[in-house]
Formats: sequence, C-alpha cells, structure tokens
Amino acid sequence: MNYMVQNCFHWIGYHILNALLEKGYRVDGADDLTTGKKENLAMFVGRNDLFRHVPLNNDDTEYDVSITVKGNTLILCKQKTVTIHLPLLFGKWMPMNQQGIYYGDAFYSFDAEEVVTQAVHIEDLLESLMQWIHASCLPSSLIIKSRNDHSDQDDRHGTILYIRQRWSVKQALQSIKNHYETYNAFY
Repeated sequence: MNYMVQNCFHWIGYHILNALLEKGYRVDGADDLTTGKKENLAMFVGRNDLFRHVPLNNDDTEYDVSITVKGNTLILCKQKTVTIHLPLLFGKWMPMNQQGIYYGDAFYSFDAEEVVTQAVHIEDLLESLMQWIHASCLPSSLIIKSRNDHSDQDDRHGTILYIRQRWSVKQALQSIKNHYETYNAFY
C-alpha cells in the first residue's frame, strides 16, 4: 500500500508519519521545511528507507491512503473521504511552554479544566487511527472525544467516538513535560 501524509512535519503529522513507518509501511510525506522545528523533525525520519519527502501538491503518485493534517482535523482519503474532527490533542513536539500547551489558536495551562476533561494523548489517538486506516467502512465524519469528556453539546455532525486512554491525562502530561525539559532547544 502507498501512504501519503500531508503536513508531515506538523507535530501531529510527524506522529502519524512515525507510527506508519514504525509499522513498516512505505510513506511519502509532504511539507515545506520553513521552520527550524520542522527541519528537526525531518531529521528524525529523513534516513529511513521507507520514507520519501515529496513536494507539496505532489500529483505524481496515486496513494491507497492519504492523510492530511488541516488545523484541528484530519482528512483521511481511501475509498472515500473521511473528516476526523480531533479533540484537544497533546503530545511530544507540540507547541508548548513550561506552563501549558498551545492547540489551535488557544493556550491551555496544564491544569485547565479543558485539559483534564477533553484532552487526548496523541499516542492514544494513533492506535485508533491505525484501525480506521484499515477499516472497510467508515462514516464521512468522525468526532473524536476523550472518554472523560461527558459534554453532550457538539455542533458538528458526525459519529462520535470516545478514545480509550492508556495513561491518565496527568501521567501523559508529565511525560511530555519531561520531554520538553530534555529537548527544549528543539521545540
């Protein structure tokens, strides 16, 4: 199978790209390398024989699966297009500082109510994404939520899926805080 990840050096795209490569898939990734952070993430996969960096808007190859990171959504294209509305995601390499995380246009302190109730660690989302990639039938729209998110107000239309989390949000946040402290210069 041929895989494409658009915006592969966005922090979410990087995690998707890396998960596919770790499973042994051949992956083309498209992104510009306009920031030092993107260049650093490119170095982590650049020598992997299963990875090929291609120009944005590459129309040379047909892909069995294409995943595009677009704001707080993923566009999964295979037999049909599925829009995946992401929850408040957090993980290594995301924009952050010592007090909290940046997601979309907002800043959330580590102890903010939204983080505690709505946040999903990227690694937990990836487990589900790998299943969706291989699913034969998906709805055209998926709304992803934390299993801790009990709010019933959602103005988007689609099937709501709750993500099972391996670690508590507190444990996962501590993990990314430790990563940030160690690799702060690369953030």
